[in-house]
Formats: sequence, structure tokens, C-alpha cells
Amino acid sequence: MSYASLLIHSCIIQRYSQVSIVVGTDSLDYYCILAHTAAVADKPITGGNYTTYWYPTGGSGVGVAWVLGTVYAASVDGYGNPVLTWTDRTFDCRLTAGTGREIKVGAEIVVADYKLFVESIDIIEQDKVVIGGLTYEVLLVQDYSDDAVSHHKQCWLRISR
Repeated sequence: MSYASLLIHSCIIQRYSQVSIVVGTDSLDYYCILAHTAAVADKPITGGNYTTYWYPTGGSGVGVAWVLGTVYAASVDGYGNPVLTWTDRTFDCRLTAGTGREIKVGAEIVVADYKLFVESIDIIEQDKVVIGGLTYEVLLVQDYSDDAVSHHKQCWLRISR
């Protein structure tokens, strides 16, 4: 069966991460400290009252683009610790039954039930994939390329237990 002949699905890739971390106009990351709907005056760091809603993480590379009108949730609990949640991203993908490949995950050997084909996107072994209401765990991600350019990724999955 060729890759091109597989049925295309819309899949949701979920990642456990801190909520509401955005990139400020200074290219640094900021996390939300007070739930709100984004307004121009709240944008880090050019908004006049951004410090009411945003606090610098001290780094960069994690945040997403700040979007006007988005509802942002506070990223810290009552003790000031980061709140973690699943975040969703939607991509086209192709899913096929696997060959029962054994994959080492930590100290355990697990059997992959399915193989997922996606473009060269950000997907890692700790992510989950939702297709047609079923949730799958990503066990292994393999990057395939033509010469130096990444072509697609093959991900070995099992149904979440």
C-alpha cells in the first residue's frame, strides 16, 4: 500500500503544556496571570496594561503568537505554580493498521497498533493523537527526508489505555 493511497483524516495532536504562553513583541515568552479576552491594550509588551495580564517566563521558544480577541486562561495556580493542560493542534494525517511492531518505551516493551503519516510537523513521543473520537498514544516518531529536506514523519501509535 502506498503512502499516497491512504485515506486522509483530520487529526488533533494534543500536547501537555503550560496554558496561555504567548510571544511578546520583544520575541520573549509571557504567561497569562489573569484570565481575559485579548485586547490591544493587553498585548505584551506594547499594550499599556499588559503587566496586569502577562508575566515574563524568562525565556523564549515556547509561546505561541498573541491573537486579538482570544480568551486566555491564567497559567498559574493560587500558589504561583504553572498550570498544565492539554493543548490541541489540528493537522491532516494518514492512518493505517500497524504490523504489531514492538517498541521500547521507558523500561517497557509495547506493541504499536497503528502507523500515522504526517507532514514534517512538531510531534513528539509524549503527544496524543485524536482521530474520529479515538485517542492514540504516540510511541515513536521517525523523520523521513529526501537528502537534507524533511519530507514526512511516521509515528507508531497505540490506542490509549
